[in-house]
Amino acid sequence: MFEGQSPEIEYPCDWSYRIVGTSEERIRALVARLAGDSRHELKPSRASSSGRYVSFHLTLLVRDEEHRVSTFHALAADESVRYVL
Repeated sequence: MFEGQSPEIEYPCDWSYRIVGTSEERIRALVARLAGDSRHELKPSRASSSGRYVSFHLTLLVRDEEHRVSTFHALAADESVRYVL
């Protein structure tokens, strides 16, 4: 792959997101709503030492580029989510 080029992604495929937010309950509900019937796995990663933030790894079967990107934006747009990687 050359600089400035996107990697070739063959769909459907499993895609991983790291989600950092403030509410485990809200993040779980958000992921359930967004994933719908798509195969997915949400694993708690860790919480901050102060307990203010929780982290999750989400693996989701994405259908195509639009599904992958729209999921990222929907996760990032929720008020309980601080970061999505």
